[in-house]
Amino acid sequence: MRRKPFSERKRQEALNEYHILDTLPEKDFDDITRIASEICRTPISLITLIDGKRQWFKSRHGLNVVETPREHSFCAKAIER
Repeated sequence: MRRKPFSERKRQEALNEYHILDTLPEKDFDDITRIASEICRTPISLITLIDGKRQWFKSRHGLNVVETPREHSFCAKAIER
């Protein structure tokens, strides 16, 4: 099976269309990260969105920072493959 060519530009455009970056916390997302930590028995769980320069955490459980540089992101490496 052939993979579709990756388009970072299209991915960024789609992300921007959602208007979700830098929004306030939401209970539904926070419930997901809390439950994920409980199920997986991990101290930290995140819902991460990657823009051009950073990974921003829409929801976070067990971590106090709201974003980190993109180059520190495992998620950014995954979407680039």
